Amino acid sequence: MKPMLWLLSFALLLLAVAAELWWGGAARQRQRQSLAHMEHRLVGSPSGAAPVRSPTAPLSDPHPNRWNSLLMRAALTPSLSLTLALTLPSLPLAAMASARLDSLWAAPVILVLYGIMLGLWLRSRIEKQQRQLIRQLPDFLDGMVRLSSIGNSLPMAFQASAAQVPMPLRGVLDRAMISVRAGLDLDRALQLAAQPYRIEALELLHVVLGTGMRLGGRADMILQRMSDFMRDLAQAKQELTAITSETRMSAWVLGLLPVVVATLMTLANPAFFKPMFEQPLGHTMLLIALGLETVGALLLYRLAKSL
Repeated sequence: MKPMLWLLSFALLLLAVAAELWWGGAARQRQRQSLAHMEHRLVGSPSGAAPVRSPTAPLSDPHPNRWNSLLMRAALTPSLSLTLALTLPSLPLAAMASARLDSLWAAPVILVLYGIMLGLWLRSRIEKQQRQLIRQLPDFLDGMVRLSSIGNSLPMAFQASAAQVPMPLRGVLDRAMISVRAGLDLDRALQLAAQPYRIEALELLHVVLGTGMRLGGRADMILQRMSDFMRDLAQAKQELTAITSETRMSAWVLGLLPVVVATLMTLANPAFFKPMFEQPLGHTMLLIALGLETVGALLLYRLAKSL
């Protein structure tokens, strides 16, 4: 019965992850298609034509390292030592839990919980860095507008404004300038540098820069409107976050409280929960509790995302 219990638990966890990837992936795919369609229309290329790439550098890595991209979005420098520092602590924790509960089945549970906590920590860092990048972009665009209005070209205005921007946006712009010095067009270099961060504003900025450099026109007016719109959007998001903070915090507490309490009680008093792992009725109760927790977490997640 125990193997069946853990297999069903693992299946429910995979189902929750698949649902998250399905809902989030569809939205990201629609955003990418919309931006690609906008770029094709602005540059006047046919809808079925492939985008022009610089012969000196590829547009993107055909086999991107998703773990490194995740660390970059979390404001962490990808390296083997950092990867080991994040993953290795789970092994002694799993060994201690198995020794405490006198059961090898405690190890996968602790590993899953550690993975969930690590994912939540990385997600909080990603959201924090994205907020910082979006907050710094309007000032950077204002600098480009001022330099463009007095006669500087877009690449020169981009380079001069990038030198005055603090981190973390400075790091993204510096990587773009390195690609420009290697022979890549500015818009393609910005797209390549901003690719790991998945920020719509940077993707739209590379479209505007490419259009301004290829077709000309008043790109500074578009950049000014982008800057004003981003400030208004940031203010609206802050107000919405303040209004819905209580609901979102309640969702986090209700979702994590049963798991945290059950884990702490099991580690503090293993004899209290031992019948749950040995008796058939306990297995049934655990399966029901796990199913209810999974369904409740998904419903609370959808509720929080809909706000």
